[in-house]
Amino acid sequence: MLIDMRTLPDGSELTCDLCIVGAGAAGIAIAREFLDQPYDVCLLESGGWEYEAQTQALFGGDNVGLPYFPLREARARYLGGSTNLWGGWSRPLDAIDFAHRPWMDYSGWPVSREELQPYYERAQTTCGLGPCRYDWSDWQEAFQGIGCDRPALGEDIETYLWQIIPPQFLRFGQAYRADIEAARNIRAYLYANVVDLEANDTARTLQRLRVATLEGKTCWVRPKTTILALGGIETPRLLLASRQEQPNGLGNEHDLVGRFFMEHPYLKWGKAEFKRTPSLYVQGRFRLEGSELATGLGLSPALQAREHLLNFGARLLPILPEWVGAVNRLKASLKPQPASLNPLHQAFPSISEICNSTAPADWPQDLGLVLSNLDQVFARAYRKFFHKSFYSGQSSLYQVYPIGEQAPNPDSRVLLSRDRDALGLPKAQLDWRLIELDKYTLSRSLEILAGPLPGGLGTVQIDPLDDGGFDRQVFGVVSPHGNHPHEPEPQGGRCGRTLPHPQPQQCLYRGQFRLSHQRPLQPNPDYRGPGHSPGRSPQGPIDRFSCDCAPRTGKANRPGSGRPVLS
Repeated sequence: MLIDMRTLPDGSELTCDLCIVGAGAAGIAIAREFLDQPYDVCLLESGGWEYEAQTQALFGGDNVGLPYFPLREARARYLGGSTNLWGGWSRPLDAIDFAHRPWMDYSGWPVSREELQPYYERAQTTCGLGPCRYDWSDWQEAFQGIGCDRPALGEDIETYLWQIIPPQFLRFGQAYRADIEAARNIRAYLYANVVDLEANDTARTLQRLRVATLEGKTCWVRPKTTILALGGIETPRLLLASRQEQPNGLGNEHDLVGRFFMEHPYLKWGKAEFKRTPSLYVQGRFRLEGSELATGLGLSPALQAREHLLNFGARLLPILPEWVGAVNRLKASLKPQPASLNPLHQAFPSISEICNSTAPADWPQDLGLVLSNLDQVFARAYRKFFHKSFYSGQSSLYQVYPIGEQAPNPDSRVLLSRDRDALGLPKAQLDWRLIELDKYTLSRSLEILAGPLPGGLGTVQIDPLDDGGFDRQVFGVVSPHGNHPHEPEPQGGRCGRTLPHPQPQQCLYRGQFRLSHQRPLQPNPDYRGPGHSPGRSPQGPIDRFSCDCAPRTGKANRPGSGRPVLS
């Protein structure tokens, strides 16, 4: 059921078995694991059904490191969280991402790619995606069936594949609102802002959460187990601001909370000119076997190890003639949307700009451009009629967009500002930093791609950068994560698989943190919620928002062993 926290009496106290703070991708996915299970679940969401400026302003903060999106715009604060902003491009992490890499400090995870496979498969279902197949060999026959084969680029250059979440699943708040409303055991509270975490005097057990509304009401939640699913900025912010028992912030006795902030460094850097356009990499999106796919270039794990590189990918986007922009602007002007129906452009202008949103049309000039290029317009319309991209084949010149993995860096971090928000909580201060390995990965990877391509396909040219040019041009992809590396010793990083008893179970990963004196929360691999027929993969947390890195020893802790356990 859905409840407006503002309708509760001031000072109300709620109890539950599980409290999930944040109703974004992670929070909603985890809550759905408990649909109609014998546990009382409380889901807390700061916002309402849609964007509201006053609530969104609670995300305000300062950027003191590399240039980044305004923090107020970097996430969405209403039901569904940042699924209201994302594009839905989905791809599991590669096996090398989990491995210890001697050339990267703090590398190595306490779990393997193989151990996460069952959860990746369940994440596909939650996101409405197709089968969990992302290797080129899995799709080669289907691509060849549409006359699109992989060019011979050598063993070191790989073809990366993404699946794209379909529109009916893209916004979790809309896609799963009915599930939450109908759930007998889930109470989802809107306009519920957690402003403090109160632990016992040893800071080993979370006792209650203080929840406030912008209208001045205060409520309390006493859960048995709590999951913070607030994202890579708000989770450390809340922990650092909860200082009653620990002056440096809850769980921060080793000064690690908020450190190791990561993004995906991304920039425009290089051009590709083709003599024979490889449609596999430039068409944009493909509809194959009921799934929507996109492609890019990547480097093999062997090459990454040989060159001491981080993981890397690159996309190619056409550099289009001016008349195409004119067509886009004229089309957009014919379908105006009220500001209330266009939150991405109106409320998140920085993200809208980085996504190349369409500028207003200059009708006389744009119409003149279209009329003077009618032959090309009709040629592209013909292509579209035959189920090809309107823009395919019209350019031999493409912009290269490299995107890299970021190395864990303790100096890249989330801090607290001296300023406070409308609820009295210190605002976040983001100090995003890159190290030389991050820059080397992007520059060296492009050097490997640069020059003549095999088979006379074309050439890739790197744009020169002057001193400081990298830092000025690099930006993220609005995917804040990290905040702790995966180290077995708490002094060296985040928790590994376990923490000694009676230390509370803690997990901070991709913006989530669990603090409880209970046994670890185990997701339910076998549970199938309403509307799922036998044989389909059960619902589960989205891949990058796993809530549990506790040991999976014994039958009861392994995937497929039963329903969630809250002891």
